[in-house]
Amino acid sequence: MTAYLNKNTLLSVLMALVTLLIIYRITPVTVDPVLELVISKNRVGINSINQQRDITNTQKVMVDILNIAEQNRFKHPKLGELGYGTDFFVDVETTFTVKKAGSYHFLVGSDDGFKLIINDRPLCQFPGSRPLAVQTCAIDLTEGEHVFKLSYYQGFGNAGLKVEYRLAGNNSRYWVGQNSSFLRFH
Repeated sequence: MTAYLNKNTLLSVLMALVTLLIIYRITPVTVDPVLELVISKNRVGINSINQQRDITNTQKVMVDILNIAEQNRFKHPKLGELGYGTDFFVDVETTFTVKKAGSYHFLVGSDDGFKLIINDRPLCQFPGSRPLAVQTCAIDLTEGEHVFKLSYYQGFGNAGLKVEYRLAGNNSRYWVGQNSSFLRFH
């Protein structure tokens, strides 16, 4: 046993550990690509979700869930800061399948404004600027496939967007993008 525990063996183990740490640090963070965020930088300041857009740049980012409100920034818990610092729009469009029909609540937390549309029906919105606040948007959904569309804007200052859902009468809440026994996102 002591024949294997010499300086060369210890040095080899130490080098292997250092190599693994380096690989871990340089490997980019990834999440399941469930939702596509289309993030568009606006040329001028934004003060309403309904104002005309004047886009200069657009980027697309894939995320697993709509929880992008870390430390008062437009920041994903794993991917870090997304988007631009100020004056940008974010559009999300996805389909989801309802496994259990019923009344659903979508809880939209935003800093600044947003507009939520399901099946081409405007459900709720907060058009102007505000600090992070949550608004409950209720809709009756049948079993089957539905379309989720969300537009959000960030003007200046603090930022954040988080959207959860729950079946009415059930206390369990899930992030939009997170599958449950009620909804499945595509």
